[in-house]
Amino acid sequence: MLGAGTAALLATAGCNPFSTPTRVTRTVTASAAPAVDPMLTLTAITRLHVVRLANVIAANKPVAARLTPLLKDRQVHLAQLIAEVSRTSPQAGASEKAKPTSDPTLAVPTGASPVLLAAMKSDAATAQTAFIDAFSLASRYRAALFGSIAACLASHQEALS
Repeated sequence: MLGAGTAALLATAGCNPFSTPTRVTRTVTASAAPAVDPMLTLTAITRLHVVRLANVIAANKPVAARLTPLLKDRQVHLAQLIAEVSRTSPQAGASEKAKPTSDPTLAVPTGASPVLLAAMKSDAATAQTAFIDAFSLASRYRAALFGSIAACLASHQEALS
């Protein structure tokens, strides 16, 4: 009788060797990853655009008059972006200023071909999209800077059409 009473007590207490283990629910709170500053990416995109425009102008005299104003705009954009990077991080700004804005090894198509102008237009469209995408993470000052650059890139696309 003692064995049957012990078995009944264990069964009602939840200590049945044939039962499944009790599940424990544990709540884990995860915080969102910190927002990534898009400035260095936007600066790199702008620098690449400056390099490509400079190489195209150097290799293709027929389109130099058409592309030179666009290059000057992009150089101003690069200077503005570097100034903003320097404002928030002087070390990163100094590093960005030291990077070259020319690369003679970067090959570009020659001649005033529609393919060449389409490639330049594609660069402007890609850069414009990057600046528009950065609006959501931007402060008021940066949003104004990004907006003016995006608007200028829209005019570049029209100039290349």
